[in-house]
Amino acid sequence: MKRTLKVLSVPFAAMLVLAGCGEDKDEVKNPPVQENENQADTNTETGTDNNNEKLPFAFKDFQLEVDYPGNDNDYEAEYDATGAQTEASIEDEANNHKVLGDEAMKELTPMLEKLTFTKDSKDEEVIQEVTKVFNLKDDYEEFDLEVVFDDGTKKEYKVNNK
Repeated sequence: MKRTLKVLSVPFAAMLVLAGCGEDKDEVKNPPVQENENQADTNTETGTDNNNEKLPFAFKDFQLEVDYPGNDNDYEAEYDATGAQTEASIEDEANNHKVLGDEAMKELTPMLEKLTFTKDSKDEEVIQEVTKVFNLKDDYEEFDLEVVFDDGTKKEYKVNNK
């Protein structure tokens, strides 16, 4: 019994080590940058660089989840530049479309650039704008958007139609 346990523990330990070394597949290798080619250090407190230029979007974290009736109809989009690395992903179950990392960032960038809402915008306006820009159907059961703006303000926009 002890021998079997030892034999099984070696592959299990190796699997844990390999899993820990795995690359995060939604990491963006080439995140969008501000227009200026003189890259300055970014001030994470204000969301601007030392030349007072804005970061690529008005927010540094954008987590969208939209649930539709039935199975395999949900939509999720994520952009996260709050840590040392930028991550992006899109999962559109209805269209069987899933992309991660740079490919997701390439698709998300034009949509995120169109968004004009601010932390002071009304919830209904934000939901309408995001639904329009992301070309989402209005018959969702749940709409959940969490945004961290470039000044660190966190807002959540929710609709539950169940």
